[in-house]
Amino acid sequence: MIAPDPFLSEHSAVVEKALARAAAEVTPDDFSGLIGDSGGSMLRAIREVVAADSLSIWIADVAETQLVVTHTEPDPGFVGWSQSLGEGLTSLAYASEQSLCENKVALNAAHSKRTDDALGQVTAAMIATPFYFGGAIQGVISCVQLKPSPDAPDPAGFSARSMNRIRRLSSVLEQLVNYRLLIRLFEMEL
Repeated sequence: MIAPDPFLSEHSAVVEKALARAAAEVTPDDFSGLIGDSGGSMLRAIREVVAADSLSIWIADVAETQLVVTHTEPDPGFVGWSQSLGEGLTSLAYASEQSLCENKVALNAAHSKRTDDALGQVTAAMIATPFYFGGAIQGVISCVQLKPSPDAPDPAGFSARSMNRIRRLSSVLEQLVNYRLLIRLFEMEL
């Protein structure tokens, strides 16, 4: 078993504060470099496992007024899309710091139709899970199942098991991003 290094332990509070400051300065544009290819591969695999048509990572801008899509699978065309932190179910997950799994999204008055209009599809089901790094909430991971029109049949929807998988994905990505931020802070090359 690896024992804590007493010298390093003395500085843990300083490191935690530096990590929190670095995380607070991460812009949506910076984020893709933090998850890298390994994070992208993990997102693709999880999207397939939960049978989502799309999986997106939304990061709050530095002013915390907007959530901005920083990564999306499988279509990167959605990267850069933003919505107000007071709009939609994704923002609700961010504000409440609670995961949600909604299988009749179109019937939920809190759902933002703006994204559906832009995509030309209807969100039928959604999972939205808060995403943390640097010790604070920074964004949301969302998965959706889509349908071509309101009259089209609904897809199978998501289960509680799918939501738990997205929660675990959020935890793993948090560790990956924290690690990458620490590597940069210490100017290490591993």
